Amino acid sequence: MPRTKKSKDTKSTDTKDAGSSAVRNRQHKSTAKTDGYGPGTTEQLQTQPTERGAVQSPQIPGNVIKKLVAFSVTLLIAPILTYFLSLNFVFAGSTTPAAITAAVTANIVLAAYVYAAWVEESDDNSSYSKRKSD
Repeated sequence: MPRTKKSKDTKSTDTKDAGSSAVRNRQHKSTAKTDGYGPGTTEQLQTQPTERGAVQSPQIPGNVIKKLVAFSVTLLIAPILTYFLSLNFVFAGSTTPAAITAAVTANIVLAAYVYAAWVEESDDNSSYSKRKSD
């Protein structure tokens, strides 16, 4: 079959259709609702298009980053410090109980982080439900 050339009008219409579907897809993704298992509510996760039309990801609050860094540093330092302190002063050179103490310390720090995140999330959800009812 011989190929026919497309006119300029048809080509520009195809380009416009492709562009508008990309915009619709972007809008659909930015207004998608969470299923209750995600990191926040729909209002918190909505993204805003930039001047050039690109969609930015949601901003992470500064207090969340500070908390993550604080717990990360604690998770790095506390078990090592506990190991050497218990090795030298508590267990008098016995490495196995000192290592167990360090592992327990790491688990305590991790559990504290999970608890802090849980409390923060429940605070966020309760404030969201109060705003929604107002």
